[in-house]
Amino acid sequence: MKKILLIGSTGFIGKKLKKNLIKDYDLICPIRKNGFDITKKNTMKKYLNDKIDVVINLSGQQNKSPSKMVDTIYNGNLNIIEMSKKIKKKLLLIYVSTSLVYGNNKKIQNEKSKVNPINLYEKTKYKIEKKYFKHSKNFLVLRFCNIYGNSSKTGIIKLILDAIKSKKLFKFDNLNTSKNFIHVDDVIKTISYLIKKNIKNKVLNIGNENINFKDLARFLSQITQNRFRFQNKDINIKLTLTQKINNRLIKNLMKKHIFMSIKKYLKNEIINK
Repeated sequence: MKKILLIGSTGFIGKKLKKNLIKDYDLICPIRKNGFDITKKNTMKKYLNDKIDVVINLSGQQNKSPSKMVDTIYNGNLNIIEMSKKIKKKLLLIYVSTSLVYGNNKKIQNEKSKVNPINLYEKTKYKIEKKYFKHSKNFLVLRFCNIYGNSSKTGIIKLILDAIKSKKLFKFDNLNTSKNFIHVDDVIKTISYLIKKNIKNKVLNIGNENINFKDLARFLSQITQNRFRFQNKDINIKLTLTQKINNRLIKNLMKKHIFMSIKKYLKNEIINK
C-alpha cells in the first residue's frame, strides 16, 4: 500500500481528499496544532522520509497574512523539493498551484500559454512551479481554477447563494468577467485518479466550465423567478482577473468521468433545498 504525506488535510479540499484517499492508501496527515510547520526543516524531517511514496501539498492558500503566505508557499515547498532529493526512491510530488498564474486574459489559456501572474499570491505560486520543473524528476503541478461546492466557506458561488438565501443585493465587480469553475468533488476524484494512474511530470489545469458572469446572472434570475437581485459595479475588467481556461488535457485523461455542471449544482441548491 502506497504511503501518502498529505499536507493541509484540515482545509476545505484537504478534509474531502483525506476521506477519499484513506480507503486505498496509508495516509500521514500532520497538522499545525500538533506542532507541524512546513517551513521548518526539523519538523518536516519527522514526516518526509524514504517510507513516503507521494507528497501532496495543499498548504499556502490566500487566507494568511502576506508574509506568512509567502513563507508557507515558498519556503515550505523548497523544503519538500530539497528533502526529496536526498531520498533515494523517486517520490511523486504533487504541488497545488493556481490558474491565476495566467493573469488577466480574454483568450482561452492552456498549459502552454504564457503566464502573467499579477498579484503576490500567484507570483509566489509560479516561482515555486519553476523550482519543481527544475529540481524534481517526478512532479505534478495542478493549476486549480475556482473551486465551489458543499461546505465551501468562501468563493463567489458561496456568496451568491448566501445573498439569495438572505434576500440581499449581490454586487458583481464586472458582469463581463469570465472565470472557470469546478466542483470540489471533481477536484478530489481528479487527484485520486492521477495518483492511481501514476501520472507525472505534467502541468495540468484543473477546472471544468468557463462561465461569464452576465450569463450566470441571467440564469440565476431565471431559476429564482427574479428573486436574485444583483448590481454591476462595473469595475475595470483588468482588475477583476477575467479568465477562460482550457481543460482539455485533464478531461482527456479522465475520459469516463462526468464533471458536475455548475448550473445543475445551483439549480439543486436553490430549488431543491
